[in-house]
Amino acid sequence: MRHAESPVNVTQTLSCRHVDPPLTEAGIRQAEQAAAWLADRAIRRIYASPMLRAMQTAAIAGRRLGLDLTVVENLREIDCGVLEGRSDVEAWEDFKAVVVRWVGGDVDAGFEGGETGRQLVDRFLGFMRGLPHDDDDVLIVAHGGIFAFGLMNLCVDLKPGGAWDLYLPNTGLVLVDRTLNGYACVQWGLAEHLDQPSIVDVPEELRG
Repeated sequence: MRHAESPVNVTQTLSCRHVDPPLTEAGIRQAEQAAAWLADRAIRRIYASPMLRAMQTAAIAGRRLGLDLTVVENLREIDCGVLEGRSDVEAWEDFKAVVVRWVGGDVDAGFEGGETGRQLVDRFLGFMRGLPHDDDDVLIVAHGGIFAFGLMNLCVDLKPGGAWDLYLPNTGLVLVDRTLNGYACVQWGLAEHLDQPSIVDVPEELRG
């Protein structure tokens, strides 16, 4: 599950490492609605990115499910380097250019002062492949970027036509199964728990 709404989503600010304010009131409501939807699932563990917005979202789910969360450094959002904290269209164009190269297979492309696609994939896949092998569900609360590119490289059946195909709304869920052949993406972007749509936190001219 992607984290709930924070102020940086409202302002369309690139905040992948350090800029990390708490959830908005709307975000808290989103997290509570997601937690209610998850209450009927057999979830036994909750993992979260160390960023505040993800930990807050996971904690709200944990209270509903009666579970503590485990914070995992490798679930941090993409390190976008010098673009951190910017909200101008030029910064978003630079961000999209790198992501488009990743989707096209150039995993050695990266952000100035940040990380490459290969580094992102290595840390995300390392976490996923280390999950316990049992029949219980786990909830992973992190970020749109790491989920999009990480799961694209984990699930053999996930073949997006472009970067926008893997956009996740706040508290959007991805259902993933572990199979004999690896991982399979069952559903992308489930958000039926929300009573109103999440804002879209990418500038309109960069969508698609």
